[in-house]
Amino acid sequence: MNILHLLSWFPKPDDPTLGNFCIRQINALPEDCHSIILSVYEDKNLHGKPFIDQQDNEHFTHLQIHFSAPKCKFLKKLRILQLYQSGLKYIRKHFFNPDLIHLHVAYPLGQVALLWKRLYKIPYVLTEHWTIYQPQNDALLKGRWKRLIVRIGNNASAILPVSLDLQRNMERAGIHNKFHVIYNLVQTDTFRLGAPQQDEKKQILHVSTLRDEAKNFSGILRVIERLKEIRTDFELHIIHDYDAPQFKTYVKEQHLDEFVIFEGRKTSEEVAVFFYKSDFFLLFSNFENLPCVIVESFASGVPVLSTNAGGIAEIVDDTRGRIIRIGDEDALLDQLQFMLDHARDFDREAIRAYALRTFSAEQIGGEIWDAYEEAVGR
Repeated sequence: MNILHLLSWFPKPDDPTLGNFCIRQINALPEDCHSIILSVYEDKNLHGKPFIDQQDNEHFTHLQIHFSAPKCKFLKKLRILQLYQSGLKYIRKHFFNPDLIHLHVAYPLGQVALLWKRLYKIPYVLTEHWTIYQPQNDALLKGRWKRLIVRIGNNASAILPVSLDLQRNMERAGIHNKFHVIYNLVQTDTFRLGAPQQDEKKQILHVSTLRDEAKNFSGILRVIERLKEIRTDFELHIIHDYDAPQFKTYVKEQHLDEFVIFEGRKTSEEVAVFFYKSDFFLLFSNFENLPCVIVESFASGVPVLSTNAGGIAEIVDDTRGRIIRIGDEDALLDQLQFMLDHARDFDREAIRAYALRTFSAEQIGGEIWDAYEEAVGR
């Protein structure tokens, strides 16, 4: 089968983790699936004509069209659309006629997928990771923008949300289609069974963007400040994509330096090492879909303490961690103490076994392939 992938979120030099979970899904597809990623990239160093950069990977070919954008926003959007049209023509001439388009995240590239379905009768499936459908974001998803996203969703041959909670929120927004919940996957060869350090200090790990409206990291810090007055046998290690000077200032002013360590941005391999040494993983998010970091924690055999945001409660139970209400700082304080006392009692091999049978590349790749075959009528 010949699949053309359109990624609304794509890793960039200044944001290398953006949409990396989309790339992992493509890498997981069976060998019979011939994949091309087509992207249009605004190259600020380019002053000449657009050109195509072809990168051949083991599981897919990436065709990236570099262009210099006009200053006018309307002309820029029109130029991008023209370049996607040129890219499709190039793929048809040099590679294949797509059997199916796999759209990763509805906006903005859902507009391209919708156009190609109407012009060329190429069906598309939509994998959705976006938190825009969550009730907390109702004020953002409205008007013409909402109508466009609903139209993109309703015209897909199938929708592959990463959690049942996301499916229900998409339906609540007005998208009524055939859904197949397919979880995020984990690189099980990178994230391996952990072995926490057997010392007095328990190791807590948090990995996120530190964008407070979603991750509520300020709430974590307030609770850590309370926790250190009760006990001092812990360290919270923070891996974060973006700098967070306000949080670093707070940690210093509240004398939390001994307990909260900012580790900065890390590669997947480096993150795996932190999981390997951690006692448990911590999230206190206000909204989520299905965080890849929880799946990575499970692959490392590491239990999780999290809020019940999004689809998290679909995969975290008492054998794999603890769930608390969103925003409940008293409950967080209580369960942090429980996890500090009992994290090493969890069956880590059982947690990893759950990850292997639920989130492995083989499992997720096979589920996506089944959705492809159904979409093209095989």
